[in-house]
Amino acid sequence: MAGFIAATISLPRMCSSATESPVRFLGLVTALFAVTLLHLPEASSSEAPAPPDIVVIMADDLGFADLGSYGGEIDTPHLDRLAAEGLRFSQFRVAPMCVVSRVAMLSGRAYNGGGDQAYSQTTPFPKLLKEAGFATHMTGKWHAGKPNPRNGEVFDNFFGFMGGMTDSFVGGPDWFLNQQRFTDFGPDFYATDALTDTAIEYMRQSQDAGQPTFVFISYNAPHHPCQAPRATVEKYVKRYMAGYQAIQEARVERQREMGLIDADWTPAEPGAEVRRWDDLPRQRQRVEAQRMAAYAATVDEIDQNIGKLLAYLDETGRAENTLVLFISDNGGDYGNGGRLHDAKQIAWKPGGNPSSSNGWAWVKNTPFRSYKHASFDGALASPLIVRWPQGIETADGTIDHTATHITDLDPTILELAGVDYPDRHDGKTLLPLAGSSLVPILEGRSASYEPQPQFSWFEHSRGLLYRDWKAVQLYDGPWQLYNLETDRTETTDLADEEPEKLSELIQLWREQANPALMQRKPALGTQLTQRGWGWHRIQRICKNKLVDLAPDNSKVAEGPVTQLELRFSQPVTFGQNRNKSIRLFAVGNERSPVWELSPTPNHPSHGKRHVVFDDIPNLRPDTAYFVEWDPGWARVGDTPLGPLNDGAYWWRFRTPPASP
Repeated sequence: MAGFIAATISLPRMCSSATESPVRFLGLVTALFAVTLLHLPEASSSEAPAPPDIVVIMADDLGFADLGSYGGEIDTPHLDRLAAEGLRFSQFRVAPMCVVSRVAMLSGRAYNGGGDQAYSQTTPFPKLLKEAGFATHMTGKWHAGKPNPRNGEVFDNFFGFMGGMTDSFVGGPDWFLNQQRFTDFGPDFYATDALTDTAIEYMRQSQDAGQPTFVFISYNAPHHPCQAPRATVEKYVKRYMAGYQAIQEARVERQREMGLIDADWTPAEPGAEVRRWDDLPRQRQRVEAQRMAAYAATVDEIDQNIGKLLAYLDETGRAENTLVLFISDNGGDYGNGGRLHDAKQIAWKPGGNPSSSNGWAWVKNTPFRSYKHASFDGALASPLIVRWPQGIETADGTIDHTATHITDLDPTILELAGVDYPDRHDGKTLLPLAGSSLVPILEGRSASYEPQPQFSWFEHSRGLLYRDWKAVQLYDGPWQLYNLETDRTETTDLADEEPEKLSELIQLWREQANPALMQRKPALGTQLTQRGWGWHRIQRICKNKLVDLAPDNSKVAEGPVTQLELRFSQPVTFGQNRNKSIRLFAVGNERSPVWELSPTPNHPSHGKRHVVFDDIPNLRPDTAYFVEWDPGWARVGDTPLGPLNDGAYWWRFRTPPASP
């Protein structure tokens, strides 16, 4: 793959094969060192030290606990080496969604705070580095708004794709090599390899020219489709037959042993949407193990490529003065998926869309609650590993517990590069950076770091963290309040006990939210109770016309379940598709529904907004159930409903335990 990419971008290589003569290899290294010296300024005791080369590596949808150095069981020896030789952060947060995080990192302000994707009041920091003499390169997923990474203004070189995801074996039409569309997806192409190999070639090119270098490597993995070589996938299947709970508990124990979390933390419990492993039929357990194995394999492949990058830095003598930062763009996600299709996804073949369930998403985000898209720490907590042998003054392997944020990376990188952040740039007045430099922490002076309010938003979630307090709001539910000093995993809502503190944080959120953002729905805190997770997904297939349902989605029912209810904003009609049905299943038996109906115009709910199905059988206590329906089984107004597939789109609930 390295040779393939080198030929594609026509860049010089120091060594074409690992099997070349050691003498020739040593000669080439010596020659490279000599050429590099020619480009270095003459040493002087009064000169400032050379700025570091900077490599930012971003994984996509990686959970807080997936890496070995963060408690995971996935094989990540090279990232674990970075952590052992550098600095780990236990309380680094990003934004709830990939595009929001990427804009925040590149602009130094929360997504909404500097002009959304247009950067109307900000500028991407790599552009400032480039103007200051850095060679700037990017490989991988852009998905970061209006600036064009391909035209040379922000990056000298770009190789990757523009959208939110890609097929790792055959790419897609949004792949580019600078200005040219890239289509050379041969039989040996694998995106994670290609992005790393190309980044190394770019680094080699600019470092040969004597330029300080910035590289942004932005992987698609482990975002779905979770694709990886077969051998890597298959080594994990047996490992995950242990199930959600066992894997999560083992992660918690390792996190405690390494001092990443406190021993007295209460790990977040899974929501009712997460099935108990023992409830699943054996075939579903095998499918779930295969899904997580595919996910783990993509992380494993990232780690193997980090190994190639570290080997390059070691071989060229660049490791000492290279700052390497590794993060995820948001917390773990549950992928698209669907009950009838999950088993058919083959992770080592192009064209499919392997993904992992929300049971595994809960595991990925151990010990926190919720998932990508929310503003709880399951969505926001990310690994941050920083290694810079020449510059970090803390002991190797240190874990820092300061609450830091993705907007801190911009001022940190600019400070270390010796680049000032301007008041005006490209004819526009820039807003100040929202974060604080991490340099005091890198120097072992964590107490000198200046915490700033951490703003969070993505469509249906909102959050504001300042010092030890965090306010969170999801869907149109009430604002919640957590004291993270005593409740890091957000298990106890203090909104009723601390109304003044909650009001203070809500006001801070409003001050940082621009008017356009404030007008976006759902409205703030209009419901007295919190909707269960997945509401935004079922709303999508109901064309945003669903008002309520019972039993509530992703919750344990408050009493015996005797009927299914849905309320819509417009009248519902049946009978347009006679063969379309709605079905109710117990999780333990996915083959045979406990109830099924193809409603006709004679049904009592036809033409009404309140749909009631009161003929379901008696349901067992303490049992997980799910509803499934065919697309078009009903119409709301003139709009047919989309499919409910118990995968990406679910209506799940659990019956309460039997009365004593």
